[in-house]
Amino acid sequence: MIKCPSCQKKHPPNTLFCDECGTYLAAEADKRTDPLATGQVDWLEEDQNLVVTSVESRTDRTMTLKLLIRDSGRLVEFPLVKEINIGRLDAASATFPDLDLTVDGGLEKGVSRRHARITQEGTDLFIEDLGSVNGTLVNGKRLTPYLPHPLQSGDEIRLGEMVLRVSIV
Repeated sequence: MIKCPSCQKKHPPNTLFCDECGTYLAAEADKRTDPLATGQVDWLEEDQNLVVTSVESRTDRTMTLKLLIRDSGRLVEFPLVKEINIGRLDAASATFPDLDLTVDGGLEKGVSRRHARITQEGTDLFIEDLGSVNGTLVNGKRLTPYLPHPLQSGDEIRLGEMVLRVSIV
């Protein structure tokens, strides 16, 4: 049996999507790796001089993502210190997105409970459709589910029938 990582529902082997929450299940099997036992890592010696830099030292300041919801005119801002989950709040299924579009008519406009995610890698931003029913488009181009797509200031995101304008400061 395959266990959904989001809602924990069990499914028969070779099931691609959870019929409860819509999460893509096949990718979870591909992500596993075997841990290395202590002592198996012999290629890294203690006397090597390594320079380790953190994300904080590579960027002078935290970027801010501003999203303008076109129909409602609401402007939301997020410091880019973690991933931003976008969707609709649903306490019954324990779905609590960082950006809840319910108040902007998300249900009526086809926004899924778990619709999209915005992540940061260095100074680059990416958006990823989370297998939403009505899809995610960036500047009119439909995104392949679970495949991160670059996101830039000025881009237009369409979640179902809801449009968001991106600004990065």
